[in-house]
Amino acid sequence: MNTIEEILQKQKVFILDGALGTQIQKNGHDVNDSLWSAKFLNEDTSVIKEVHKQYLEAGADCIITSSYQASIEGFLKKGFSKEKAIELIKLSINIAKEARDEFWETFEDKQTRIKPLVAASIGPYGAYLADGSEYSGDYKISDEELKDFHKKRLEIIVETNPDILACETIPLLKEAKIVSDLLKQYPHITSWITFSAKNENYTNAGDDIKECMTYLNTQEHISAVGINCTAPQYIPMLIENIKSVCSKPIVIYPNGGSRYNPITKLWERGELCAQDFAKLAHLWYTKGATVIGGCCETTPNEIEYIRKTLLV
Repeated sequence: MNTIEEILQKQKVFILDGALGTQIQKNGHDVNDSLWSAKFLNEDTSVIKEVHKQYLEAGADCIITSSYQASIEGFLKKGFSKEKAIELIKLSINIAKEARDEFWETFEDKQTRIKPLVAASIGPYGAYLADGSEYSGDYKISDEELKDFHKKRLEIIVETNPDILACETIPLLKEAKIVSDLLKQYPHITSWITFSAKNENYTNAGDDIKECMTYLNTQEHISAVGINCTAPQYIPMLIENIKSVCSKPIVIYPNGGSRYNPITKLWERGELCAQDFAKLAHLWYTKGATVIGGCCETTPNEIEYIRKTLLV
């Protein structure tokens, strides 16, 4: 049995954290860099650790590391040596582990919580490019180059022994297949693959979400599947599409999202309040999602309200 299924036997929902980069911004730091939040792995690790602890205190059962845009190629492009790049990638997981262990050591009411887990973020190739292609999948490289990119980073991350490998914001099925093939080497580590979607039916690259999930359902070593970094209004139908073809636990952590205007009948750009986001999280749970958190724009407030809504 994988770690996620074990947790879901103890509690009905496994609660993830929220945004890292945008929360770092809200804490008063500048993330305007091709490395995004990963730049603080070299500049000031306390900035990252602070956010991890904020989410743990808010009630997250799992914190996702700052390795989303941390790659050898990305650090080399910024002038770091290969050795330093490897060190910084490993550091992203170790910082999260330290934050988790320090939190748990001082947390008094351990009977009310599971010990939080650390999920190593593995972003798409487009996150390294930092040109928006993570939302299109238009990478302009060969399959072998794409495989090599993910293989090198996975090997480094696995050495740190994270609790979960979180392969997230994947825009196209081809990349998910490559990542899934690489993950076969690490069946002892719980893993999930989540796609970014442009609507209820298609990934950001235009792949049919049912086709994506049908494929992942055949991959026994993949522990869970789902959607992240996607507008909340698309989530209910996406969950239905996933459930219709896939029996794995469903992972959902969308963006802070848009607000529905009942007069114009349109979704308008703008953040949902934390209470409304938690109400949506309850809807996603009733639809079938059992691993729930937030992505860009979400904060510890959303996670706190999700926990209060679903578990307290």
